[in-house]
Amino acid sequence: MKNENVIAIDGPAGSGKSSVAKEVALRTDFNYFDSGSYYRAVTLFFYNKYKKENSKALFSNWVTSFDLNSLLNEIQLSSILDKNSGNKTLLNGKDVSEEIRHPEITEEIKHLASNQSIRSFVNNSLYELSKNYKLIIDGRDIGTEVFPNAIVKIFLTASPEERAMRRKLEQEEKGIPSNYESILSDIIRRDDSDRNRKIAPLKMASDAFLIDTSGLSKNVVISMILSKL
Repeated sequence: MKNENVIAIDGPAGSGKSSVAKEVALRTDFNYFDSGSYYRAVTLFFYNKYKKENSKALFSNWVTSFDLNSLLNEIQLSSILDKNSGNKTLLNGKDVSEEIRHPEITEEIKHLASNQSIRSFVNNSLYELSKNYKLIIDGRDIGTEVFPNAIVKIFLTASPEERAMRRKLEQEEKGIPSNYESILSDIIRRDDSDRNRKIAPLKMASDAFLIDTSGLSKNVVISMILSKL
């Protein structure tokens, strides 16, 4: 049975998933949700324990010394989604929307996001969220692993060269020095890593609509997605 409360948008880095998903949410009764916020909240939980213990070990080594499954039982993730006031991420009932964006959490999330137990825990939390809200979620494996029964699945892509140029222009607009060749190399490396990782690799679901955004404006892409709803 299809989950009528979920639209899944997958694709490689720089394909425009987040910006497009946010705009589609504004034009429909779906709520945009960043699934990464839940991985950040889990990371915050462990990082706070790490700081409380004043451990001398690196966080990456410290976190592997625990039975993650037992500690996950101490975590409850939930959200309040509101298009007007903004989304709130709750960790055990506390609003941690700002805390999870701190640089140290961004730095350490990679040590937990690839753990299968944590991914299963986050996925289950997302399932619960979809019972209360209509969601449009972007990622790498939303339509293949997280919500394989999503009512609509979109796979956005673009050539590595196109995505590198977009990233370069974005950085220049923010006043950040950028080098096209370096950005392109990083995108190609990340594509290879995402497609070949053992857990939840990047791939298009067999029933997803493929949209190559190369040379297309954001509004055209949004219109194409809306036509599938």
